[in-house]
Amino acid sequence: MELNYLRVFFEVAKDGRFTETAKRLHISQSALSRSVALLEESAGVKLLDRSKQGVKLTSKGAEVFRLCEEIFQTVHRINEVCRGSQEVCEGPLRLAATDHIVNYLLLQPLQNFRKDFPLVVPVVSIGAPDEIIESVLNDDCEFGLSFAKVVTPQIAYEALHAEPMSLVVHPEVWQECKGPNQAATLKKVLNKVGYISSIGALGQKRGSRVLFEIFGEMPRIGFEVSGQEEQKRICLAGGGVAYLSRFMVEREIKNGHLHEVTIEEPHVFKLWLVTRKGKVMSLPGRRFLDRLRAQWM
Repeated sequence: MELNYLRVFFEVAKDGRFTETAKRLHISQSALSRSVALLEESAGVKLLDRSKQGVKLTSKGAEVFRLCEEIFQTVHRINEVCRGSQEVCEGPLRLAATDHIVNYLLLQPLQNFRKDFPLVVPVVSIGAPDEIIESVLNDDCEFGLSFAKVVTPQIAYEALHAEPMSLVVHPEVWQECKGPNQAATLKKVLNKVGYISSIGALGQKRGSRVLFEIFGEMPRIGFEVSGQEEQKRICLAGGGVAYLSRFMVEREIKNGHLHEVTIEEPHVFKLWLVTRKGKVMSLPGRRFLDRLRAQWM
């Protein structure tokens, strides 16, 4: 089997369109199409379904694509071994994440990484999950970190870590609404100040499901804001009930600035590593991710 044909198939499958791959590789579209056709002919299987919208992997094509990822990553590692000590960990470390992941989970690891590799410059983009996906697909960053998993054909996900959630409210609001039991108190709190929701969460299947599991019904909404940091600030000001990653509010719970409402089964959400399929990571990117994996094992 011709390795060059495999490479062409791999690049086309990543892009999802012959036209995009042809522009990126500066090869004619007809030459790319012919290479993939010859690969399919020699293998005796159909690897891509073609349409006006682009190409999609067949079931057999998906298997071949995963093997191609292993092959070309191995080739890259062989090149690294051959270069040996000549390769220096330097240059930009480009990543994207949501604001609370950067503020609570990445600042210290990035600082420690810079101390050990002073020639590496972290370039951190902060955005919503959809914006993180777009940055990864456009190669504006090497990888992203997000608690939301947005299904996109060209994106690969790896679960790095799992974080529990906490339901919190300002302690004075809780005391003002004190009832005969926790359920009655929480109901009074929600009637008075409402729930602090992410913008658009009520219209999302996952968001609605989570709220139903916590409250048994859709709570009255007091605020809708675009980020968890904003939810936390509003909650600290007494503006409502918030359901936040525990790492964000653990200190405030301990020092009494927030009251944690006990729930039977708090949700645990996975932190996802977001990469573009087939993307070969830079040395700074690989080393930093190896540290995160070791930290959260």
